[in-house]
Amino acid sequence: MTGPAPTPSAALSTRALRWLEFPAHLAVLNLCWLAAALPVVTSYGAGIALQVALRAWREEGESRVAAVFFREFRARVRGSLPLAAAGLGTVAGLWLSASFWLGAPGPLLAAATAVLLPLAVVTAAVHLTVFEVAARSPGAGTGRWVREALLLSAARPARCLGALLLCATWAALLWRLPQLVPLWGVSVPALALGAVPARRRADAAGTLSAPS
Repeated sequence: MTGPAPTPSAALSTRALRWLEFPAHLAVLNLCWLAAALPVVTSYGAGIALQVALRAWREEGESRVAAVFFREFRARVRGSLPLAAAGLGTVAGLWLSASFWLGAPGPLLAAATAVLLPLAVVTAAVHLTVFEVAARSPGAGTGRWVREALLLSAARPARCLGALLLCATWAALLWRLPQLVPLWGVSVPALALGAVPARRRADAAGTLSAPS
């Protein structure tokens, strides 16, 4: 025997709760990321944990997003420290190089821009892809994350550029509306960057990880 059919008001309430759950989970995960990334060097581990928690919520229906986040953060933060150091070092190097060459004469500035801009784009694309790879295979280890991120970035440059444009657009919006930062500053672009269909992700992973 089946139970009585839900009334229209009950169905509407359920639908409203689901709609409210969506921004609420994103806000909770964003606050988790802000707390975990506060020391800066742990921001990479926090980013990986954020992607894993988003994937568990959206693909597996896990509602305890904060618990998943901190479980993954504790498990991944130590292994992510070399990547965080490399990322921070790269940003610092690019910043110092740009600061130095901005005072150079026109031809030298143009040459420096031709080198530094593509380098910055490629570096950012690879680091963004690492988060996606780590979310799919959190226990694979740093070396495999980097190798697969390099392969995926090379295999789909258009998507990497699109991801960078998305992040730049969102950053510009946050610049105009900084009150969004505590609630959805990181979780919204993380959700968008991880919104590749699971089947496509699995196919790409199988292709790139297949033994030669």
